[in-house]
Amino acid sequence: MGISNNPKNAEEQTSNWVFLGRIDATVFLISAILTVSFVLWGAVDNVGLGKASQTVLDYLMNNWGWLYLAGVLFFVLFAFYLALSRYGNIKLGNPDDVPEFSNFSWFSMLFGCGMGVGLVFWSVAEPIYHYLKGPSYAGPPGSSQAAEWALPISFFHWGISAWATFVIIGLAMGVIVFRKKMPVLISSCFYPILGDKINGPIGKLIDIITLVATLFGMATTIGLGTMQLSAGIVYNYGFTEGNTINLTILAIVVVVYLASASLPIEKGIKFGSNASMIACFGLLVFVFTLGPTTFILQNFFNSTGIYVQNFFTMSLWMDPIQQSDWLRSWTVFYWAWWIAWAPFVGMFIARISKGRTIREFVLGALIAPTLLDMIFFGIFGSTALKMELTQGTKGILEAAINENVASSIYVLLQQFPLASFTGIITLFVIFTFFVVSADSCTIVLGMLSSGGDEKPKTSLKIFWGIVMGASAGVLMIMGGLNALQMASIVAAFPFLLIMLVICYSLMKVLRQALE
Repeated sequence: MGISNNPKNAEEQTSNWVFLGRIDATVFLISAILTVSFVLWGAVDNVGLGKASQTVLDYLMNNWGWLYLAGVLFFVLFAFYLALSRYGNIKLGNPDDVPEFSNFSWFSMLFGCGMGVGLVFWSVAEPIYHYLKGPSYAGPPGSSQAAEWALPISFFHWGISAWATFVIIGLAMGVIVFRKKMPVLISSCFYPILGDKINGPIGKLIDIITLVATLFGMATTIGLGTMQLSAGIVYNYGFTEGNTINLTILAIVVVVYLASASLPIEKGIKFGSNASMIACFGLLVFVFTLGPTTFILQNFFNSTGIYVQNFFTMSLWMDPIQQSDWLRSWTVFYWAWWIAWAPFVGMFIARISKGRTIREFVLGALIAPTLLDMIFFGIFGSTALKMELTQGTKGILEAAINENVASSIYVLLQQFPLASFTGIITLFVIFTFFVVSADSCTIVLGMLSSGGDEKPKTSLKIFWGIVMGASAGVLMIMGGLNALQMASIVAAFPFLLIMLVICYSLMKVLRQALE
C-alpha cells in the first residue's frame, strides 16, 4: 500500500480559533481537561492522587517491568540495524532536503532538549548512590567493586538506551511524516498501517496519549530544574529554602521560556543551546583540569569497558532472586521516564534534522550525545567518587545527597577554587538547559494540539507553557511532584506499546522507499 498525502483530511480535523490559531478541538480539549483535572485532583486531594498513582505504578512495575527492559533493548538494536543497513542512506524529509543547522548547533539542540537539566542534576549524586546502595551484580555496597560499577551503571542509564527511545520517534517522524508531507503528529506514523483511520478515534487517542505523557514528563522536569536552581541559590547565597524561592524561580523561568518560545528556533532555542554548550564545556574543562585528572581518565576508561562488556547483562537483568527495589527505582524507572520523554524529544529532533540521512541521524543523535553524557558523568561522577573514597572528604557528598540531592553538585564545586564563579556558571548551565527543554516542548505540544502544524501559533505554545509551569508549581506547593512523576511513568506504558507498533510501520515505509 503506497502512502499518499492527506492535507484535506488533516485540514478537516482542525478549526481556526482566533486566539490560539489552528486547533484540533478534540485533541486539545480532551488533553486540556485531563491535565487540568489531574492538577486539580492533586491540589484538592494530594494524598489520594498519590495512592491511586502508586497503585497503578506498582501493578505496571511488578507485572510489566520486563517489557520496559525488552522494549528499550529492541529500540537500540533496531536503530543500529537501520543505520548500518541499506536503509542508512535514506534521508529524513525529502531526498533533496539539506540540513538547516550547522553540526554544532544541531548537536547542541539535540543535547540541550534531550536531557541537559537531568544530567547536571544527577551527574554527582547518581554514581554515589550506586556506590553506596547499588544492585547485587555490582558487589557489596560500599565495596571497591561497587565503586568500579558506579559509573558504568550511570553510563547505562543515560547512554545509548536512553537516546534510542528518542531516535525511534525521530526516525518515524522524519521518514514517514516529513518525507510524505503528513501532519506532524504521532498518529501520522500509523498511516502505513491504518490508512485514513488515523483521522478517526484511534488517531485522536494516540495523539491525546502522546500529548498528556509529554506534558506530564516535562512538568516534572520543570520541577526538577526549579529545585536544583533553588538549591544552588540557597547553598551559594544563603537564601531561605522553601516554597517562596521555588515559586519565584519557577515564575522567572516560565517567563523566560515563554519569551524564547515566542522567537524562531534560530533565535531562541538555537542561541540558548549554543550558549549552554559553551558554558557546559568550560565547566567540564575546569573540573577535569583542577580535579583528580589521572583518576578521572583511569575510571572513565575502566567504566567504559565495564559498560560495553556488560551492556546486555544490565539491559536484561531483572533481579529475580533478591527482588530488591533497586531495579524498579532505577533502571525500569529510567526506561519509563525516557519513553515518556520520547514523543517530545523525538518530534523535536526530527524537526531540526531534516535533510540528514538515517545513518547520519542515528550516529549524531544516538552516539554523539551518549559520548557527551559519558564524558559529563566521567568527569563529575569520578570526581565525586574520588571525594567519597578519600579520607578527609569522605561522607561530605553522602550527607549532602541525604539532605538535598539537588545540592550535591554545588557541594562538590565548593571543594574547588573559584567556587563562587563556578556556582554562577552551573546556575547558568542549568537555567539555559532548562529553558531550551521547556521551549522545545511547547513547540511539540503545539504541534500535537493543532493537527500537526509544524509552526503552531505563538499563543498556543504559550498556553501549553503556562499549563506546564502551573502544573509544576501547584504540585511543588502540595508536595506532590512525586505523584506527577508517577503519572508520567504510568503514561509511558501505553506509549511504549505505540512505539513498538511504530517500528513496524517505519520498516514498512522503508521497504517501499527502496522498491
